[in-house]
Order: sequence, then structure tokens, then C-alpha cells
Amino acid sequence: MKAPMSTSRLRTELARDGIFNTRDLGGLTTATGSIVRPGRVLRADALHRVKQSAPAFRSSGVTRVIDLRDETERERAGVLDVDGIEVIHHPVLDPTFGWTSETAVVPAELLRTLYKEILESYGDRFASALTEVAEVIDDREQLHAVAFHCSLGKDRTGLLAAMLLSLLGVDTEQIINDYSRSSNATAVQLQWLWSFGFVGDEIGDEDLTDGLWSAKPETLRSTLAWIEDRFGGFENYLIDNGLDTAAMDALRGSLLVPAT
Repeated sequence: MKAPMSTSRLRTELARDGIFNTRDLGGLTTATGSIVRPGRVLRADALHRVKQSAPAFRSSGVTRVIDLRDETERERAGVLDVDGIEVIHHPVLDPTFGWTSETAVVPAELLRTLYKEILESYGDRFASALTEVAEVIDDREQLHAVAFHCSLGKDRTGLLAAMLLSLLGVDTEQIINDYSRSSNATAVQLQWLWSFGFVGDEIGDEDLTDGLWSAKPETLRSTLAWIEDRFGGFENYLIDNGLDTAAMDALRGSLLVPAT
């Protein structure tokens, strides 16, 4: 079987279509000394924009894409259509979910508040999304890969990535570091959206540094601490929301390999 395209080259190709926040979750280490197997799970933004980059994306090894956006977003912005890649529409939020808060009085509190609201209301949807990841990567005969995405690849995608990495035993600081890498992409994403007239001038520097467009380490650190305090960690949270042991075993068995 032909080796999958490297993630760094894939990112370069995807950028041609305005996709700037894609990365492999492989290579991170766990407390037991294993590593997350590279080339099996990609987190991404806006894969519905894949056009010129379709040959590269097809060569990445991805056979299933999980689209976390709601139906309204899909109708407005389109969906991924690449031969040989199955797209699963799996909205983790309702279209009516508002990205505003009446209780967050300063921008730095906004995402922390919204993440708690999301996790309190939609845990079953995140748990079933992880089951769909497990269905693909549990194929021991073929090294299929799976990707999941939302619009910016930061919030819904970031929470799902944090859950998966936590289940695999990746430590908190590495999970936070992965999340905060999205901050490198948001300014580029915004400039791209501006250039095509998809957003107006209402988004300012504060939105990027502290508000809705930010990906500050403190935001996810606070969220993880809340999950630990309330549920005893993401594993208990996901079990409570319907993730079964077979899916967890599949994720760990397929995605964890000994460090070399």
C-alpha cells in the first residue's frame, strides 16, 4: 500500500483551499510510555472547502470524515465531496446554540463558560462521535485514517480532540498544548475569510487574543479542571454519556503503540 502523504505536506496543500488548522494527533506520549500512532487521526478545520487539494487529501489515508457542524452551516458553506472518502454528518451542537453568554462579563471568560454549557448539554453527541472514530481505526487489516472537523477546527474539534487524547492517557499539558496550537491559525483564517467577504469588520484584536476566536491554554486548562472536579475526568464523563468499553478498547488498541 502506498505510504500516506505527510501531514506537513498535506497542510500546505489544504491551505490552497483556505484550510489552515489541520494536524495529526499522532506522536503524543502517554503516562505509560506509549505514543499515539501517527497518521490515524487528524483534526481539522473547514474540510468542506476541499477542492484543489482533493488529490492530496485523498492520498492522506483518510477514509472517513466526521463533520461536526450543524445542518445550517452545511447548507450555507457546503460539504466535503471527495471520491473514496465517506462523510458522516455528526452535529455536536444544535443550530440554535448561541456563541454568546449572559454570564461571561469579560472576553477571557466567554469560551470557558460556553465550553461548560456544551459539555453539560451535548455529551452524548461527543461520545457517539468517538464511536465513529473507533469504527474506522479498529480495522487491523488496513491502516485507515479518520478526520474530524468543524468550521475553525478549534472549539468543537478541540473538545473532541481533548476527549480522545485524555482517553488515550495523554497528559493534561500535552492536551492543552495541542489545543492552543489553534491560536496560530485563527488570524490566518480570519484574514482569509475577510478577503472573500465572509465576515465583516466586527471581529477585533480582543476577539483573537481573549474572546471567541482565541485558543488560550488557560481556557482548556479551566475546562479540564472542571471535568475532573465534576466527573473525575473525561473517561467517566464519556461513559456517563454512553461511550461503551468496546469503543474505548478499540481506540486504545489501535491508536497506542510502544515508544521507540
